[in-house]
Amino acid sequence: MNLGTESENLEFKETLTQLDNGLKSLSAMLNRHGRGCVCFGVRDNGDVIGTDVGKDTLNKIRQRISELIQPKVVADIKTCSSDDCKTYITVSAEGCDIPYSCDGRYFIRIVDSDEKVPNDLLRRMLISSSMDLARSRASDIQDLTFSQLCTFLLAKGIHIEDNERLYSSYGLRTAEGLYNIMAFILSDQNNFSIKIVRFAGKDKSVMSERTEYGGRCLLTSLEQVLQYATAINTTKVDLSGGQRREKELFDFEAFREAWVNACLHNSWAELLPPSVFIFDDRIEIVSYGGLPYGLSEEDFYNGKSVPVNRALMTIFSLTGFAEQSGHGVPVIVARYGRKAFSFSNGMLTVTIPFSYEPDFGSLRKRMSHAVLPQLTEKQFRILRYLAENPTSTLSAAAEKEDMSLAWAKKIALVLQSMSVLARVGSKKTGEWKVDPDLLDYLQDK
Repeated sequence: MNLGTESENLEFKETLTQLDNGLKSLSAMLNRHGRGCVCFGVRDNGDVIGTDVGKDTLNKIRQRISELIQPKVVADIKTCSSDDCKTYITVSAEGCDIPYSCDGRYFIRIVDSDEKVPNDLLRRMLISSSMDLARSRASDIQDLTFSQLCTFLLAKGIHIEDNERLYSSYGLRTAEGLYNIMAFILSDQNNFSIKIVRFAGKDKSVMSERTEYGGRCLLTSLEQVLQYATAINTTKVDLSGGQRREKELFDFEAFREAWVNACLHNSWAELLPPSVFIFDDRIEIVSYGGLPYGLSEEDFYNGKSVPVNRALMTIFSLTGFAEQSGHGVPVIVARYGRKAFSFSNGMLTVTIPFSYEPDFGSLRKRMSHAVLPQLTEKQFRILRYLAENPTSTLSAAAEKEDMSLAWAKKIALVLQSMSVLARVGSKKTGEWKVDPDLLDYLQDK
């Protein structure tokens, strides 16, 4: 009798002396597809050769599974007979508590082999596991209050006070009774710094404004970022073609969905908060953790939802910030296409382009150009030289422009105070950055 071929869900072992290797395969299959089966008494080619089964054999297999595989699985262990009356044993199991380890090591099934799980994949498995790390890991700070959280809940008709009922109802404590990371980010003492950084131009070379929302409940910070986005989302009136048309700087609903998802699905257990970066042509919303393990990009774009922080999802749903319908990603895809999303180095970035040049960009350009007539001849020469030679030293600039090093240093400080010149990086390996709005002007002079 032949049982077929080995696969990502099926493994053959000739004898029970290979039990530990068989259980390694079982854990690898669970990590791959959440189910697997190992047959003992079967050759690699699928031929049943049989194995001896004593009175305690099945119990010994069950005990060994309990010793080697974590988290615990309930395996279905059976004796079977082939057509020619040869006895073989099947050990099958299902589970979703990924990742599973065997004897303290992690494996994943690839075709018919058991490969060691790479560190980056193991990290994704842990973040996406049903363990909910933000809930199971204790906060470093235990002196917490939740007045802001209670206010949000009260606004939705949920009358609850800052007491033990709140902590137990919404999973704010670990199994040991300590406040967890989720409690910390929802507390009044949350010191994660959620940043909105605005840059001058289309890259990160020159920062023009930095706003931080920290020291408050995550829900408060989330709301304040939405208010900030509302304030900069100006409307432009287009009268061309004889018809009045109003056009927003960006689609606010798409931004809201991207920002709420960034806060909800962020890998808070890694202690890295999401951020918003604003350029002259776009907004980028960055969160950490990437795609949850087991969720393909196609499933992601189609709106399949796999909450990384399950307990946090409950809070977001109760306070009206989110719903577990997978609505957010399809909204963004409908407005801006799949190219709005990028995945790299454990980060998820959502890019929302502007429909026209924002007021803050054009205003900064006008102000920058207004600065130039105020520059002295020497200031202008140093600025132009550093624009053309960004890796140059001030010593070289001074020599080229026939002035003392002390004078060149003084000029550089003045230009930096006027925000038309910036130093990026260290003194040895850094470089000079000139306001990008002035580069074309300087090159023409």
